[in-house]
Amino acid sequence: MRYLRALIIVLPLSVFALACEGDDPVDCRADGANCSLREAAVQAGVQVGAAFREVSATDDPKYLPALTADFNSVTHEHAMKWAATQPQYGVFNFDEPDRMIEIAEANGMAVRGHTLVWEQATVDATPEYVTAITDPEELRTLMANHIRTVVGHFRGRVDAWDVVNEPLDTLGSELYQNIFYQLMGPGYIAEAFELAHEADPDATLFLNEALVSNDGDKFDALLALTADLLEQGVPVHGVGLQGHFLTEAPNHDELLANLQKLAALGVVVELTEVDIIARGQGDDAARLERQRQEFFDMASACLAVEACKRITFWGFTDRHTWIDSFFGPDLAPLPLDENYERKPAYFGLRDGLLSGP
Repeated sequence: MRYLRALIIVLPLSVFALACEGDDPVDCRADGANCSLREAAVQAGVQVGAAFREVSATDDPKYLPALTADFNSVTHEHAMKWAATQPQYGVFNFDEPDRMIEIAEANGMAVRGHTLVWEQATVDATPEYVTAITDPEELRTLMANHIRTVVGHFRGRVDAWDVVNEPLDTLGSELYQNIFYQLMGPGYIAEAFELAHEADPDATLFLNEALVSNDGDKFDALLALTADLLEQGVPVHGVGLQGHFLTEAPNHDELLANLQKLAALGVVVELTEVDIIARGQGDDAARLERQRQEFFDMASACLAVEACKRITFWGFTDRHTWIDSFFGPDLAPLPLDENYERKPAYFGLRDGLLSGP
């Protein structure tokens, strides 16, 4: 932990020294330019983010320098979810996200909060003391206290929150009947947004959903849900499309169309939780070249939509990825390889960031 604390102090000197060399910003489109992802994102007017793991930052000396060099936004992979921030009824713990935010602030990085309300069939992100509640008013009071306490603690330091994560069935288009839906009805979504907005009126508040990057019934349901909430006057400011591309590559045209449809409602859109596995047959060079094109397609779709303001990867180096634990090794889903070297995907992503106007 002493190492992590030391880096909070040391990193700004090196990172900001690089950023401040000369009076003019780097032109990443110029011949011979070798920009970082962060520099390309700044030139494009967007943010490029990554999920953060404290254990990796503590144990791996290459982790934080690489994170701060290439990304200008960060979100904690685990420690801002309900089970981490309120592990016991009424007992809160903000130690890990506080330390991450110190790093972010020292290195000029924005912070996304993930996530306030989430329970799904495949991953239960709420503790048993929540799912065991049978009284609607008890759950309503608990949810209100949780959101007010968590958002209030980080007020002014977190620029965006995933307020309700994955409100739809994982493989369907109906609202998922989690404990909040069962006891409070579908109105729990609007209540959660109202509470978060009261706790931090300046934060951008997001619905965040999985498996909606391509066209289909689930995306249509998300679009209708967003429109309905906005019509009610609910402070939904943005919609996040999760980008766990595990079984198929991102379809540029469908992703672009979905981003445009959401933007037409007047909300900000972001690509969140992005990882694109190196799929297909052939030698490593062929797989990585396909992945490069897929990273470009994903990023260029975002940059073609003015309302798309950030792309957040679920990690940034193949050395530290949740994919290995769930689906096995060697799927290489992130822009830096296990040795923190730039992969073809890195250059596809950078080109995609620079593809906008």
